[in-house]
Amino acid sequence: MGGVFLKKDSQKKKNEFEKDMEDLQDWLDNQYNPGHYVGTGRVPRPIGRLTKYPLLLIIFGLLYFAPVIIVLVSSKFTCSSLISSIIPVLISIGFIIGGIQKYSRMRNRKKSEK
Repeated sequence: MGGVFLKKDSQKKKNEFEKDMEDLQDWLDNQYNPGHYVGTGRVPRPIGRLTKYPLLLIIFGLLYFAPVIIVLVSSKFTCSSLISSIIPVLISIGFIIGGIQKYSRMRNRKKSEK
């Protein structure tokens, strides 16, 4: 009997995931199409759910930062290589700081609940 409930829950999660992916694809296809309604302007659910997992934010930040380090180390240190790496560095720092902040908030909530 428990298997029936598990099957329904897994189907529900699968359908929810497929809907999220369809919504995300629609948003990607029409984000610059004037007059096409792509939602309320909120962050798409799959992207918004990423904040539930702060470790993933930190890992994405480090992965985004790694190519910048490789480019700066492998090439001769020039002003143009430094300038071209500013935006990826800022994005990766944002991911890392956001992940650390979210992790500390989650940890503080767990301590306060105990």
